[in-house]
Amino acid sequence: MTYDLIVVGAGPAGAAAGVTAARAGARVLVVDRATFPRPKTCGDALSNRGAEVVDRIVGEKNALSRVPHAVVHGAVAVFPDGTRIRRGFGGHDGYIVPRYALDGLLRAQLEGAGAEVREGARVERLLSSGTDIVGAQVEGERLFSRAVIAADGPGSVGWRALAVPYRRGRSLAVAITAYYEGVDFGEDEGRTEHYFESDLRSGYGWAFPAVEGQSNVGVYQRSDAFEHGPRKLGAWLDAFVERHPERFHRARRVGKTRTWSLPLAIRPGPPGGAGLLLAGDAANSIDPLSGEGIWQALDSGELAAQIVLKALDSKGLTMRWVRQYQAQWTARIGTTSMVRLGIQDAMDRFIDSGLYRSGLARGLLKRAYSSETFEVSKKLK
Repeated sequence: MTYDLIVVGAGPAGAAAGVTAARAGARVLVVDRATFPRPKTCGDALSNRGAEVVDRIVGEKNALSRVPHAVVHGAVAVFPDGTRIRRGFGGHDGYIVPRYALDGLLRAQLEGAGAEVREGARVERLLSSGTDIVGAQVEGERLFSRAVIAADGPGSVGWRALAVPYRRGRSLAVAITAYYEGVDFGEDEGRTEHYFESDLRSGYGWAFPAVEGQSNVGVYQRSDAFEHGPRKLGAWLDAFVERHPERFHRARRVGKTRTWSLPLAIRPGPPGGAGLLLAGDAANSIDPLSGEGIWQALDSGELAAQIVLKALDSKGLTMRWVRQYQAQWTARIGTTSMVRLGIQDAMDRFIDSGLYRSGLARGLLKRAYSSETFEVSKKLK
């Protein structure tokens, strides 16, 4: 079998890539080892610009209103003394959407666009000819293509094909999440909350608006801080919940906790090789300050497919096109993410020094928090 494009992974990045290429007339195969609809460990938060990409993929305004969701009007940053700094989204709402619902919605668009989808199938390795990637081995079957996009998350099959090591330390974050019933948001109903704790360096705890009665609650931390910290992830989550009875005094955990790794969007950018682009988490696209990755996945998936389409009209996906993708990824995601990594380090110093208690400092922070200057995935005005 020969395809124009094989996409590994049918999550947000893979779906965006597959739909974009298939609608342009490319013969596309999308392979995912899961069977849909599937649950996926995630914070479930989708920014307003991410929602716009979903609307474009589905071809419908407010497409996320079709699936289980909560509407998000704004966000709150909470500091150790209880100081709460709020910001709105200027009428451009975000969403909380469980991943089984989001991925199911996007998965349906693939076949509608004409892509072939294989669920419950594992890509064992990518096929190469010399230095070029020329296809994938799927459950023992060798399938050839003019290009491959790996959108299969951390530990990607693309990493193995390129001999890229698993990055850790400042290049990685870890998170734990669970669903809770009965979270009391009080006056901040309809807002996401991020709690910056004095002992939780380079990270935060979160509580998100409930979908069908269940709130996504979790803790996020950069790996270098976590590895030198005093607690395991489960203990961090328990400590966070116990520390905030104003939110969780009536809350009850539903189901198990889940953990996952988040490859951060800092230098170097996404790896790639002749015949192969990486998108989403496989491209190290997670925002280091917020831990957000769905908009980055959607955007990088669309971008990767657009580059592939241009390359197929010329001499194929050569390194020239790979470098063009990497440069555009850096301009759209990477450069601002490096700035936000610096903001994360500054936030640690801000908390350590107790400056959040200063009225002047809080005023400056509120002004910065309400600015789009260093935002890439959200509209605030």
